[in-house]
Amino acid sequence: MPQPPHWGVQALMIGGAALGGAMGNALGIPGGWLSGAMVALAMLAAIGKAEHLADPLRQIAMIASGSAIGSAMTPQMLQGLGRYPATLALMAVAVLVITATGIAILRRVPGFSRETAFFASVPGALSYVFAVAASTQADMARIAVVQVLRIFFLVALLPLVVMETGLKLAPAATQAPDPMVLVAMMLALGAGAGWLLERLHIAGGMLFGAMLAAGALHASGLAPGRLPGIIAIAGQVLVGAWSGARFVGFDWRLLARLAFVSLGSFGLTMLLAAGFAAVAAFGLGVPFEQALLAFAPGGLEAMTLLAFALGVDPLFVGAHHLARFGMISFGLPLVTRFWLKRPTPSSLGSDGPPVK
Repeated sequence: MPQPPHWGVQALMIGGAALGGAMGNALGIPGGWLSGAMVALAMLAAIGKAEHLADPLRQIAMIASGSAIGSAMTPQMLQGLGRYPATLALMAVAVLVITATGIAILRRVPGFSRETAFFASVPGALSYVFAVAASTQADMARIAVVQVLRIFFLVALLPLVVMETGLKLAPAATQAPDPMVLVAMMLALGAGAGWLLERLHIAGGMLFGAMLAAGALHASGLAPGRLPGIIAIAGQVLVGAWSGARFVGFDWRLLARLAFVSLGSFGLTMLLAAGFAAVAAFGLGVPFEQALLAFAPGGLEAMTLLAFALGVDPLFVGAHHLARFGMISFGLPLVTRFWLKRPTPSSLGSDGPPVK
């Protein structure tokens, strides 16, 4: 049974996340509020001063972030919907190639069975991957290390890569903030829509419910401006805290032993994602940075919000990550039943000595 949150610890976590986000923003890192908050929480987790983010705070994070993303909806974004089928098909191929490459790399590492390498290589849908992997003989600790480090590298390093490579990002919004009465109505509608989507077991339901509510108000012209900056920043800080809190309870010695392997696997899969993004850019006319965030092997909520923070079309990115979640959700049970349970020569003996 989950332990109730300690609100003193939660307050320390939020304060630390806000400080880390402020430092990231002050350093001029794109998406600094999000990535800085995540790094700060990971550090608090490392010294035993953090716990998992309380569910009410997670829900607030999703509502604030989804509303901020939805408020960025423009007619130009809606006109880009016609490009989605082609890029979604390309994304499906990218998922298969990235997963197969990850398996090939990790199977060469002692201690990674076929099951462990597979679940550690699936790009996205982290909670669902853990749930399915728990029903197999896979090593959950190794899966957690590789998967969480991948998300950490993405959110912490991708903004730096964007800054150093000089990719062209959209300028910050200059519209006046929406009236507070309208903002309150938008948040309430978003919370209601998110609750309904979560009841229907839609991935990222609270985030997408708030995004749809805010997007509908702005696309229809009922809301003329943007969400107040303080709310958008609060959402980024809380999502960063939620991501960083995944390091709570980690086996840090195992993490240190697998850090190099995880970084190598992450680097190669990101090169593959960049290759598919280049195909989308040159073949389909999609901006490279937009395709890169859509194909990057990260979590749905964090990557959609990172797109928003970087000034990249978050609706395009979110749609692709949601589609990938659906692909993984349908595919994992089939792979588990028809491939992982099939005997192989390596399953008849040892996969090698454990990592030391």
